[in-house]
Amino acid sequence: MCVLNLRAISTLALLVSSLLNSCALASPPPFVPSVATEITSPASGDSFAPRIVADGDGLILSWIEAIAPSPASDDSATHAPASTPSSAPAAVPAKTHRLCLARFAAGAWSAVSVIASGNDLFANWADTPTVVRSTDGSLLVTWLRQGAAGGYVYDAVVSRSDDDGASWKLLGPLHDDAKAAEHGFVSADSANGTTAFCWLDGRAMANSDAHADDHDHGGGGDMTLRAARVAPNSARVSPPSEILDERTCECCPTDLAIGKNGPIIVYRDRREDGTRDISLVRWLGEGWSQPQSIGNDRWMLNGCPVNGPSISAAQNTVVVAWWTGEPDEGAVRAVRSTDGGATFSPVIDIDTNGSIGRVETLLLPSGDAIILWYDLVGKDGIIAMKRLAPDGTLGALHTLAKVSVERSSGFPRAALVGSDVWFTCTARGNGLIRSVKVFCVSVESVR
Repeated sequence: MCVLNLRAISTLALLVSSLLNSCALASPPPFVPSVATEITSPASGDSFAPRIVADGDGLILSWIEAIAPSPASDDSATHAPASTPSSAPAAVPAKTHRLCLARFAAGAWSAVSVIASGNDLFANWADTPTVVRSTDGSLLVTWLRQGAAGGYVYDAVVSRSDDDGASWKLLGPLHDDAKAAEHGFVSADSANGTTAFCWLDGRAMANSDAHADDHDHGGGGDMTLRAARVAPNSARVSPPSEILDERTCECCPTDLAIGKNGPIIVYRDRREDGTRDISLVRWLGEGWSQPQSIGNDRWMLNGCPVNGPSISAAQNTVVVAWWTGEPDEGAVRAVRSTDGGATFSPVIDIDTNGSIGRVETLLLPSGDAIILWYDLVGKDGIIAMKRLAPDGTLGALHTLAKVSVERSSGFPRAALVGSDVWFTCTARGNGLIRSVKVFCVSVESVR
């Protein structure tokens, strides 16, 4: 969605080199797998962009599969290490893809359901489909549909199933502007009688930004954040939405959780001076709050790091976790709120030894939180996990699985089902083939 200028690329290259070298000099211990158990994945072939969500006594996994074999040039944009900020996510070009879904319950996966397929399915390592069970019981899945202009012009569209995924109906775009622009990085949640969505919306950007060959967003206009508190349906495909922030980071994933008073949204903001810190907007009952800075890292970058925040909420308890490039080695941080996001605790450093980031967080019924992220052991990537207590105490570091440091490894996604944390990621096999992996770890084993 955005590409940096040469000066920014040079800066990022230095950050990558510094981060990898500093980790190597630290002589880290060898990778030792923790207590996670790998579960057979329903995905097949070249699969990526997974999302996992709790669903009653089971869970739902969605992912994208490439139908045609991957050409050698397919992942050329993802070979640069992603342990530090990089240029925007590049789409997988000129290939047919299908968006799939399966449900796990009673110890087994359901049959794989195909939600959508075709050349217009915009397949992307960072801007992934979302799945949510609406308050009316239907399943809603958002995915990206390539616009006629090609390039980075695409819509965030919604498909609906009224029979638990056996069949799907395409409703149409989540947004109502009908403009040839970028719309993506959708987040969704459903709780307390509300189903809500948020997304990054490029309708205010100049057409030249969306169509330029270099995808440089410097020409005019800004990426914005929008949200809808009503689920789309057949009668109202594009629910009414409101603009929450008129200038955001162009290609960092958003996240959304529903607390006691309604939706709470976190995202990477962008100030005029290039500061790209985390901000929060929450529903107040009669309107949205103003953007509220979280953490105040004061991290300045001339480009998008493609590294968004994560939020988890239960009534008035809220935990937000994120990665920042300040200090230079990079750090994973978190804050906690007990009043629905109105105020937050001081920043808690989860990891300050240099990491890739791409953070995920889950609140547990005990009030503890699980924080996952992509870390580094030497020059190798791992999925790391720590447990965060309400008083800010951190548990031990758990190394769960190996991942590539390349951008094609995507983001770890997690869900809490009973007393287990389930998580998914994209692994690399032989050549350029990717594969969706699924793991399960007992909450009690993470201390």
